[in-house]
Amino acid sequence: MKKILPLLFLVFLLGAGCSAGAPKSTKADGGILRTADAGKIWSQASLVPTAKGIGTLATANILTMKMDPQDSSVLYVGTREDGFLYSEDGAVSWRQPRDKALATGLVQSIDVDPRNACTVYVAKGSRLYKTVDCMRTFQNDAYIESRPNVSVVKVAVDWFNPSTVWMGLSNGDLQKSTDSGKTWSNALQVKDVITDILINQADSRMMLVATATKGIRKTGDGGVTWEDASDKKMPTALIVHDLVQTKNSDTVIAATKYGLIRSQDFGAAWSPIKLITAPGQVDIRTLAMDASNPDVLYYATAATFYKSIDGGATWQTGKLPSNRLPRAILVDPARNSLLYVGVASEVK
Repeated sequence: MKKILPLLFLVFLLGAGCSAGAPKSTKADGGILRTADAGKIWSQASLVPTAKGIGTLATANILTMKMDPQDSSVLYVGTREDGFLYSEDGAVSWRQPRDKALATGLVQSIDVDPRNACTVYVAKGSRLYKTVDCMRTFQNDAYIESRPNVSVVKVAVDWFNPSTVWMGLSNGDLQKSTDSGKTWSNALQVKDVITDILINQADSRMMLVATATKGIRKTGDGGVTWEDASDKKMPTALIVHDLVQTKNSDTVIAATKYGLIRSQDFGAAWSPIKLITAPGQVDIRTLAMDASNPDVLYYATAATFYKSIDGGATWQTGKLPSNRLPRAILVDPARNSLLYVGVASEVK
């Protein structure tokens, strides 16, 4: 991704900085945690230059994180109170777009056009925002939800045909656009919050849609027909928080209330991954996997980081420098020892 503007202009773009959002925890153990050695040593990656000096994301609550598929040094984050931010230098520094509507508030999902890195979709409240010029400007009407108390919670762009965009709503509607967000049609109704959308990396007609309490739905024909891909033998696994896959989708792992479960046939069957803790003892909200090696797995809970190099047969543990709950983990595909963890305090 090309640099948008020289760093000298950063203070102009950020104005007063991202610290002016809604009231939140002032303890500086939030934001982004970064490790260059697969979890041995961690540091905060939260610097935000502002017009008033150097600000920080260290008190921010990170809910979602996305990596540019063409340039792993470009990262995007959505926060609970501080809107949308992005980094072009591997999280060394962060900035916000000019659009003030995205400078504060809750951003739940972000996705990037895999063929055109300057096209980014941002889910905030009842709207889906879209930029086609690398964050210089945003359209605020890629989707507008008119029903009360319904928000956009997930967005996913088809890698094979980026004009196809999928969007999950908090009421369980899965919307599909085939014209880059100009028009939408309803593809699925699960009557539950959609928590993730996973598009098969070998065949984009195949998808998994995760929900907050009703498990996983699967399509093999681009959303024309759907089937239940949940494992009823593990009832608490119907509470699904996150999905990850290998680069060819031959392994999918879900983070659930039960724990981690794995499928090697894209959701046709699932099996539990053995953890240090008993099933259901910890609520794992996010996980990561080395996309080139499904034996390398990561997940985290408040203050603790877990790593396996043998597909979950054994786990190594380490301490995270935060008591907040990890909500997003990314592995740099160009340097698989480089990881980012976004953390957020629990909502009381």
